[in-house]
Amino acid sequence: MQKQEDGFNYERYAGAVEEALTKVAAKNGAVQVRQIQLETSVPKDLIVEVLDKELVEFPDRIEVILDTEEGNKWKK
Repeated sequence: MQKQEDGFNYERYAGAVEEALTKVAAKNGAVQVRQIQLETSVPKDLIVEVLDKELVEFPDRIEVILDTEEGNKWKK
């Protein structure tokens, strides 16, 4: 989680996503991006970016994060 590109601190947002994952309800090991967005107030595109960069560590109870609007899926 120590990546910083173009002077932008992705770590800060990855940390916020990780904290949200400890709080949101998982259904069958899955969490929706929208749940993370509501919990953190981080813009969806930034959540997607930190997930794409693989900066987020998933808690044990979460296997996948889904974006049903865009059809994206991030696995542990």
